[in-house]
Amino acid sequence: MRRSVRSWTILGVGACTLLAGALPAAATAPGTAHTAATRAPARLQPQENIPELDAPGGPESVEYGPDYVTRPSQGTFSVTAPQYTRITAVDFDCPPCTEVIASDGSAATVRTPQGRWRFGTPIRIWLKADPNAPLAGGRYQGTFRLDSDQQPLVADITEGEQGILGVQPEDNPGGGGARVRSVTPDSPADNAGIRVGDVITSFNNTPVNNAADLRNARIGKVRSGAVVPVTYKRPNGSSRTVQVTLD
Repeated sequence: MRRSVRSWTILGVGACTLLAGALPAAATAPGTAHTAATRAPARLQPQENIPELDAPGGPESVEYGPDYVTRPSQGTFSVTAPQYTRITAVDFDCPPCTEVIASDGSAATVRTPQGRWRFGTPIRIWLKADPNAPLAGGRYQGTFRLDSDQQPLVADITEGEQGILGVQPEDNPGGGGARVRSVTPDSPADNAGIRVGDVITSFNNTPVNNAADLRNARIGKVRSGAVVPVTYKRPNGSSRTVQVTLD
């Protein structure tokens, strides 16, 4: 009796092929000798491209090629996002598979149905950079795993532009913090409610001791588009913390 092959295809590409019985000779990877026995596991392929991510910016994809290995039971793809990135989607053309992406985008899991199956076409993972990534950018690494086999997941984050709060600070005569001498109209500081005479005591969860702290050591390290907490005191002594998106 002829053994059957069930496959699911989207846009003409089937990444997950579920097999009933042995793998037919026609399904053997091009250039690979066919054997009657179950094929020995091949090494999981490394990523085919390294995306360059702007922060802030849209998502870019990372692609992993297939290994054409027939596996005897349910398989699990596990992805851990590189630092300062999050996973927004996984393209895997297998409707019966179960896909879960963590709410914060830090990880994703795809499980195939029970039964023999073959990883036969590329899988794509979409990453988006965190606006709070370091101003200088850099290369960051996560992981791509299929069962017990693993490869790095690498992404580059581009250098950003220095963020602007929109205040002119001066040292606080009373000591501690940076007093606001002027506020640029319609700037992030203005929209957050910061006014002349307020004293900024913390920027991005780091204490501000004087005007130089705010002008150089703090804002100078944060990129445009970053969302940072800013704590300031009113002249009447009341304190407030606001989330500010830098220009």
